[in-house]
Amino acid sequence: MMTITRVQWFKSTYQKWYDRTVKLRGKRAKKMDDILVVDDNSRIRSLIAEILHDKGYSIRQASSGSECLEEFKKTKPCMILLDIRLQDPQMDGLQVLQTIHKVDAATPIIIMSAHGNIEIAVKAMRLGAFDYIEKPIRVDRLLSVVRNAMELVSLRRQVKVLRVSQNNPKLLIGSSRVFKKYKNLLNQMSKNNARVLLSGPSGSGKETAARYIHAQSHLAKEPFLTANIPTMDPEKIESILFGTSSDTGQRVSGLIELAHGGTLYLKEVCALPIDLQQKLLSVIVKNQIVNEGGIETLKVEVRFLSATSRDIEQEIESGQLLPSLLERLATYRIEVPPLETNRSDIPELAASFLYLFHKTRGWPLRELSKEAESFLVSSEWPGNIRQLKNIIERILITGKSEDPITVDEVVSSSAEVNTDTISVVSGNYLNLPLREARVIFEREYISAQINQFGGNISKAAQFIGMERAALHRKLKSLGIVTRNISGSRVAGFEEDM
Repeated sequence: MMTITRVQWFKSTYQKWYDRTVKLRGKRAKKMDDILVVDDNSRIRSLIAEILHDKGYSIRQASSGSECLEEFKKTKPCMILLDIRLQDPQMDGLQVLQTIHKVDAATPIIIMSAHGNIEIAVKAMRLGAFDYIEKPIRVDRLLSVVRNAMELVSLRRQVKVLRVSQNNPKLLIGSSRVFKKYKNLLNQMSKNNARVLLSGPSGSGKETAARYIHAQSHLAKEPFLTANIPTMDPEKIESILFGTSSDTGQRVSGLIELAHGGTLYLKEVCALPIDLQQKLLSVIVKNQIVNEGGIETLKVEVRFLSATSRDIEQEIESGQLLPSLLERLATYRIEVPPLETNRSDIPELAASFLYLFHKTRGWPLRELSKEAESFLVSSEWPGNIRQLKNIIERILITGKSEDPITVDEVVSSSAEVNTDTISVVSGNYLNLPLREARVIFEREYISAQINQFGGNISKAAQFIGMERAALHRKLKSLGIVTRNISGSRVAGFEEDM
């Protein structure tokens, strides 16, 4: 019987959409668009231009950051090849990337970086670069990356929205018992207009949950706006949220007004200054805003969804959060589960991110090897789902192979993952006597399998090839215990639990 991989499942789930994008990829425009090549080395610049010109592309060149911006303003190119180490006193490659990305995030920018500058390349990718090419440049790699960028440009022109977002309600991923219970709560919240407070550790997916509630509700076609309170300038929070007005007639709408009829998501609501908490409470009670300056009063209908990663009771005790505001914001309170409580969902989540980056960045559609899956399931995740996504992104940035992802790639792509679990996989156990090595191997292997199956001993025993009773005896002899965390059983070592 043919088996289907998790990434293939995501692909088949959206097959109609996927088929359309593949079909569009085949319709390459007859006229090639122009490419702007930016490098202060005239020899490298001319060589790249010649290679691409021979393939039918129209080429423009720039030798500095300022010249690049001038060319960009004249006529926007369909893509840019940018040297990250421009010897330009006015701006380097990263500054050029940021400047262009602010005004036009759709133009693919491929950065060129010398071998060994991988950290700079990763930083550029996070700032919005489409891909990177190492110097000395290989012709096949250059043409492959340019071709991928061109296909993305073509698709963007023909399809207004070409992306699979993790905020898409269809991509709220998981099948564990913990996740299903959690998703049922979110579904219940989407059936009414009640205010909901989402609490949970950083990176656990609170904003994704808020977007899901909004998208599943009758407000789905109305605005969904986010107020990221911790990142706001303290002197401007009031005007950003409530807007401003003056006796001269000048008026600027705030986020609450802009969200009228829809949903406003308050991120880290405990970070809101006390005086503005009072003002927000007044808005909720009266359904009206008084702008900064107190000149104008506006009626508003907004659903407030809020979130915090802080200890709410402690925030109230310390006077950082008004109890009366909490009472209004938290008609319902939902605990967003940390990733450690639903470890069995990790392979599905990882597969969804692999597919997401394939569709949005044009990167190879890769799978996780079984060993890599087991390693991820057994690792510690203090950064939760966000940390997992960042690791997958880094693996795809640094590894251009289309082969299944290995444990070594996972380890090298993350200094954050707890690497205590890799001693067996990496071969360090070879320095130990056989008896000790066997114990280490069995402890790591069995705990990894139990966690892979969400704490289900019967399924783990079946996979390992042991009787359930025999596995229980083995767990006792190895000092492996399981504990219940938010309804999910997690395996670990007796001395650590």
